[in-house]
Amino acid sequence: MATRQELLALAANTENLIDGTPEPAAHQIEMRDRIIAAARAAGITDEEIKAARQTQ
Repeated sequence: MATRQELLALAANTENLIDGTPEPAAHQIEMRDRIIAAARAAGITDEEIKAARQTQ
């Protein structure tokens, strides 16, 4: 099981990857959605993900 910090980093990295992909594939979008859902279930807020994305 990933730690909260690892999950936050994974969510931020995934968001950055999708944003940097001109035409992300459906499976990439689906995986991103699953990762974000897991992060939210762990109590990670969208604001925390946004802040983590800016530091990477």
